[in-house]
Amino acid sequence: MVELLSPAGNLEKLKFAIEYGADAVYTALKSFSLRSRASNLSPDEYKEAIEFVKSRSKRLYLTLNSYIFDRELDDLKRVLDFLNRYPPDAVIVSDLGVLSLVNRYTDIPVHISTQANITNSAAANLLKDFNVERVVLARELTLEDIKEFKKNSNVELEAFVHGAMCMSYSGRCFLSAYLTGRSANRGDCAQSCRWRYKIIEQKRPNEVFEVEEHPEGSFIFNSYDMCALPILDRLIDAGVSSFKIEGRMKSLYYVAVTTAVYRDAIDTILSGGDFKSKIPFYMEELKKVSHRPYSFGFYLAHPKQYIESSGYIRKCRFSAVVLKRDKDSYLIGVRDRMESGYYEVFSSSLQIKRVYIDGFMDENGCKKKCGNPNEILYIRIPEDLEELSLLRRCDEDNSR
Repeated sequence: MVELLSPAGNLEKLKFAIEYGADAVYTALKSFSLRSRASNLSPDEYKEAIEFVKSRSKRLYLTLNSYIFDRELDDLKRVLDFLNRYPPDAVIVSDLGVLSLVNRYTDIPVHISTQANITNSAAANLLKDFNVERVVLARELTLEDIKEFKKNSNVELEAFVHGAMCMSYSGRCFLSAYLTGRSANRGDCAQSCRWRYKIIEQKRPNEVFEVEEHPEGSFIFNSYDMCALPILDRLIDAGVSSFKIEGRMKSLYYVAVTTAVYRDAIDTILSGGDFKSKIPFYMEELKKVSHRPYSFGFYLAHPKQYIESSGYIRKCRFSAVVLKRDKDSYLIGVRDRMESGYYEVFSSSLQIKRVYIDGFMDENGCKKKCGNPNEILYIRIPEDLEELSLLRRCDEDNSR
């Protein structure tokens, strides 16, 4: 089995990840997650998420991958008691103390987080004695490392294939805590690695030295984003059984597009289709989500740092969700200001359409020249659109 695992920073993103082709999602409650600034799920939302995922015969993994202190052990036990009543398919942990308590108080399978820095089969084989079914591989492994790892262990292997990368060893960063008091290992990273840096010599406090000759500053810690899509077939051959997309803090649009693209790519490979010929199309779509320049991470070589900027590349703006068809109109949920003009429609089936919207109507039938975020409006277009399709405005449309 090859699994596609997508991020779910909130309940809406979770549902879109499933509808756009994920086999499984990873999400979190309000505590003990390494994305404490994501919306995450309340207990009631979590119960709804479990019901929704099960109704689609999919899987939900819950992150408990924060490093915790003794003062938090009782809170963790209460969370585990809740999970015993509403068990996920697995919990993702980093801390050995959390692992021991999960094993003591629950029968929930365990996946070891990439934050645990598992780089060899000996560590994986040891962890299997502690109810660990899967290891999320350290980011620093190459394809050849993974092959050797798999040859010497029968633990399931999960690997990141898309999204932001951290300059620290498998994300174990202390820079944010040192500079801001916000610990990355507690889910509160300030992304200090993306800041602009200059050097000041101790005895010359009034002299500032540029690390690189860029007028904007220097971004020596700033990593490329990962995109391993062109080598998915090689990762499958290496023994990876779960492909993980990073991004619980990313948008619904990002989750939907990346999930749909990787879904089609995996299905094409497994069915013996012409995967290589589809790569240019896949990459063009992945460039239409907010991203930094892409690399293969460590899979083929040591990745470089992107020292020109820490900003994102945005070729398209996510405009609206197609909610449903109503006779000769479509009801849309507006996410970004919309005006008359050309839009692309992205669907879970990867059918990309270009449509022209010449106006909007509210629910009372009143015409509007534009749509504003969070409005529910009607549009009339002749094309057939799938429910939950996404409307986007791309650079070529903005220039018209």
